[in-house]
Amino acid sequence: MAFRMSKPLPARPDLEQLIIEAQKRYDAMTPEQKKEMRDAQRKSWVIGNFMLDHPKATREEAEEIYRNVVEGIGL
Repeated sequence: MAFRMSKPLPARPDLEQLIIEAQKRYDAMTPEQKKEMRDAQRKSWVIGNFMLDHPKATREEAEEIYRNVVEGIGL
């Protein structure tokens, strides 16, 4: 018997085309734009994980800690 954590997702026949379009938009970005996007994603991931580990922390507190630790601001 197979164990499922959640219900199967509905079929998405449009998904492959959406992925192709997203890749084209990414490929059209300049190296600076790609770096900016990766930096924003990294910041969001770090803050999100911090808040999961510290549920009483506010977004503002998490962002301040990010600036202090990762960006080296305020040290």
